[in-house]
Amino acid sequence: MLTAPAPIDRAEPPAEASRWLTASRQLDLEHPKVRITALKLTQRHQTLAHRAMALHDHVRSLPFAAHADSASITASEVLRRGSGDCHSKALLFTALCRAAGLPARMLFLEVRTRFLAGLLDEAPRAMIHAVSQVLLGDRWLSTDAYVLDPLLFAQARLQVLDSGLDCGWGLVSDARARWDGQRDCLHQFRAEDIRQVAGIFDDPADLYAARAASGTGLRHRLAYALGVSLLNRRVAELRRLPPQPLPARPPVSIL
Repeated sequence: MLTAPAPIDRAEPPAEASRWLTASRQLDLEHPKVRITALKLTQRHQTLAHRAMALHDHVRSLPFAAHADSASITASEVLRRGSGDCHSKALLFTALCRAAGLPARMLFLEVRTRFLAGLLDEAPRAMIHAVSQVLLGDRWLSTDAYVLDPLLFAQARLQVLDSGLDCGWGLVSDARARWDGQRDCLHQFRAEDIRQVAGIFDDPADLYAARAASGTGLRHRLAYALGVSLLNRRVAELRRLPPQPLPARPPVSIL
């Protein structure tokens, strides 16, 4: 376990940004659906930040659904399915950014699974989580705020606030609703939840291949695969809950 987790939002920009614009087996940038989607979503926006936000909001709009093969799927297949989880949505967001000319990459972290309280209480104590990073200006900005779609985010936030927990139902308690393209926006863990930095990989499959020798990655993926059906069932139940207003905040005194 890292006693002082490495920062994930202040990485030095690469000498050649083109390194983070290339295709890979899973980041199939040349697929027509990936290219056309990236173009349609960004062509109206003038700034790089607004282009990144448009891509991010599109990925966020896709319903959350856990898939057992999310570590080996391609970005175009995620688009075809129209849903995804943290790995597959990170893959799609990274691919769309690169297709739109925005340097992007995926950082993989082993994090505590406190955020799954209420959804998957039988989850392993830690699992691999994917975070997308986009190079805007001279800073890498980190986000996983696309994982929960807007409806699920709203319902999950109500559950967390009502429970009094610091995190659960897929969110930390103070998660911001949208990424603003100006700062990091991390929904599913806090810095103290990071147990290990697994590294940066173009393809999630390469990460798990690299970890296969120790058996750690395989155990995590098997545990996740076994929980997929239960997680999706509980997410569906959460979506069906009647909407409730957010708890009222106490008035702020100006005296």
